[in-house]
Amino acid sequence: MNPTFETIGLEVSSEKAFNYLAERAGDQGEPTQLNRRGAVLHGRCWKLGDGLEVWTVLYESGSGDVFYADCRPGFRARYIQTISPWALTEYDEEGEAVIHGYREGTDCEVLFELQNLTEVGPLGFRAQELHIGLCGLAYRARVRPMRGIAFKPLRNPLTGGNLFWIHLDLERIKLEVLVNQRALRGDSLTIGATLDAEVWLQGHVLDENALRSRYEGVDYAYSQSSFWSALKRRN
Repeated sequence: MNPTFETIGLEVSSEKAFNYLAERAGDQGEPTQLNRRGAVLHGRCWKLGDGLEVWTVLYESGSGDVFYADCRPGFRARYIQTISPWALTEYDEEGEAVIHGYREGTDCEVLFELQNLTEVGPLGFRAQELHIGLCGLAYRARVRPMRGIAFKPLRNPLTGGNLFWIHLDLERIKLEVLVNQRALRGDSLTIGATLDAEVWLQGHVLDENALRSRYEGVDYAYSQSSFWSALKRRN
């Protein structure tokens, strides 16, 4: 079966287990949908916690026939990156979409599978630049000495599987990687180590609402006087 699910701490060892997972994600996931060329894509995002997700997509044809298109693991990256120019390629009946672009102002090329096509909708793809979160789900990885990284242990709330979120500085791009502890080989994971990994690069596009929810600075849409009025003590 698909070994990518192991990267987020899920064991899918048979077709029966895969179908059960897809059905559960369909029942418990947050529903979104997108009209596409006379058809409808129905997305379900089952959020497991700590950024871990399972996405399933149903394809509804113009005649009303509905069939399963895709089920895949995901992780919401913690940092935002901007790409421009970019291009989106969709495979509607397979429930998949791929984005190809360049980190803004650089020649660093990225190509990744988009998780939340149905969640963002058409309005999110009208801008010349896209704000994205990227994370490589690692099938296997090996730790070597002598390079700077940051990392944090995670646990899959559903299965209790131990994972590592790792932030890599690749000079031209900073990349988040998620790896199952069982797939990690080599030296101990420490800050200052190097990671060799085979990953599936997936990501999410942040729409305007998602960008606002992540903002932690001063909102200049409001005047400074309104900041102070909110702090005024009433006697």
